Amino acid sequence: MKILASIIIPNFNRASLIGETLDSILAQTYQNWECIIIDDVSTDYSLKVIQSYIDKDCRFKLFSRPEDSPKGANSCRNIGMEKATGKYVIFFDSDDLMTSNHIQEKMNLITAGDYDFALTKTEYFNNPENHNSINYRHLFELPISADHFIQKKINWLTLDPIIKTEVAKSIRFTEKNQSAEEYNYFIKLVLTTEKAIAKNMVLSLRRYHDDSFQFGKNMDEKQRQINYFYYYWDSYLEVKDHSSLSRSSKKFLLEQCYIILFNNKLHLDLSRFIFEYFSFHKFKSLKKLFNLF
Repeated sequence: MKILASIIIPNFNRASLIGETLDSILAQTYQNWECIIIDDVSTDYSLKVIQSYIDKDCRFKLFSRPEDSPKGANSCRNIGMEKATGKYVIFFDSDDLMTSNHIQEKMNLITAGDYDFALTKTEYFNNPENHNSINYRHLFELPISADHFIQKKINWLTLDPIIKTEVAKSIRFTEKNQSAEEYNYFIKLVLTTEKAIAKNMVLSLRRYHDDSFQFGKNMDEKQRQINYFYYYWDSYLEVKDHSSLSRSSKKFLLEQCYIILFNNKLHLDLSRFIFEYFSFHKFKSLKKLFNLF
């Protein structure tokens, strides 16, 4: 009997797109999977579309985000992890597509050695002008380590990993719906384990949107920079006391916060940041901090 893989998909108002995603899962060469869809209280006909797939194949399972859980894709992913029964977890999105060998190749990769997670690639399938192309940096040349990931020397997307379920469940996505929560989650992953492998193979096809939640072109520039600040600051606060977090990675996260604040003169409550920054740099940072005001 082949090992069960759990695919976790958050959905919100993707009635016109999610069918293509579920079709790509049905077309998988690896058949022992469960697909756990967590609906984020959609107001379109998403539930009807999803139910039509459940009626055809019981491997699809639908749950709704409880009212007392925060709204957002990462809250839904946390709920999906609680429901997952497979040995491995794959996170996916409700508007993207799997290549037909997606699960098989990921299973081959993670079971080829003593790995807790394995990584492949994603490319856009509807972005002919190659806007904001996916930058994996040196993922396929450098070792997968916490320092390399936190300091942006390597990179991957939410669609790329397959993770041992026990490891995936040992950490959680933050549910603030405010900053780059996937970066935050994967920081916690690499601080938990560096037993990983990456293969330069495209297995996910991503739908390009130029109005993403976080950095969309229509977003107010000030809000965009605030989001960038919290991208690093939330992650720093959550992992700063982790025993595996190196001084160089702490410095990287704090310096990114400082650069954003200094360049944009953002009016935020900086008391906590000033304390952390000053504590890290001691008196050497005092003059730099005055530059923020």
